[in-house]
Amino acid sequence: MLIVADGAEFDLKETVAEFSGTTLIENENARNIVERGGRADFSGALMPPEATLIPNEKGAYQGFTLEERDFTLVILPSGQDEFFTACKKYVLPYLAEKTAKGKCLLFKCFGKSAEIEAILNGLKDKFSFDFNIKERAGDLSISVFFDSAAGLGKDIEYRAAIREIVFGLKDMLYSDTDATLSETLFTLLKLGGKKISVAESFTGGMVATEIIKNSGASEYFNEGVVAYGNESKIKRLFVSEKDLNEVGAVSAKVAYQMAAGLFKSGNPDVVLATTGLAGPNGDGTGVPVGRCYIAVGTKRGIHTYKFDFTGDREEITEQGVNAALFYAVKTIKNL
Repeated sequence: MLIVADGAEFDLKETVAEFSGTTLIENENARNIVERGGRADFSGALMPPEATLIPNEKGAYQGFTLEERDFTLVILPSGQDEFFTACKKYVLPYLAEKTAKGKCLLFKCFGKSAEIEAILNGLKDKFSFDFNIKERAGDLSISVFFDSAAGLGKDIEYRAAIREIVFGLKDMLYSDTDATLSETLFTLLKLGGKKISVAESFTGGMVATEIIKNSGASEYFNEGVVAYGNESKIKRLFVSEKDLNEVGAVSAKVAYQMAAGLFKSGNPDVVLATTGLAGPNGDGTGVPVGRCYIAVGTKRGIHTYKFDFTGDREEITEQGVNAALFYAVKTIKNL
């Protein structure tokens, strides 16, 4: 099997058609999907007549599979969200069936892939499954493939394996669907009728941006404050000037006070604050590049978390955003 994302400068579908000696035609079901999305360009609905459609509800470009004896070619859209959605909903189940695997499950976690590999490798000796991990800035998608569960004995073993996997991953697990961190957070806010306020320093508004990507966010997103400088932290979020001078902006004390300050200017149910040093240079205080503090909580209590991320400025910031979203999810689940 070959899986290709159409992100090249040349027309991949045309190349496939030329190589296989066929022509491209407009697939009726693919066109209907494009129309439902309100799009006027139907070129993404073109595919070889013998191809099998892989629907893409998130974009105009429709994927497909081509079978030739024991070889399968899979063409998918290149957008990250579109690509992974197509893989989860269509490609992975197809692979599970083709390789005689009976069940395929997805777990979404935040943490270190090495820790999850160790947990799952420890269970592989006890239960019959394979797994694959995809990681981006601490956000992990874990696909678990089980052998056929036909028969009572296999079914009992399958359920026991799921319990142990969930128990092993529980501190890092945030979803058993393909929902993103921001989608999971928004769903929890919506289900609980809760509002969130965000104060950001080194993440520069990126946490707020992730939350308001969700349609209807105005009902559950109270406010976002980018307090980058110390003066803003003092005047807008009531952070202690004394603490800023003594322990610095990148500290647990300041993260806590930034979050607590959000309660003084509104009535959110959940507050979230980030402060850190993304680099590439230090700030002269001795704080290492990558150090980050995230404070999340409610009026009943605010917890702070310390991280030392690695990578360049963009990578450190993205890890900080994902960590903030993850701990907001955990906080709301515990309400």
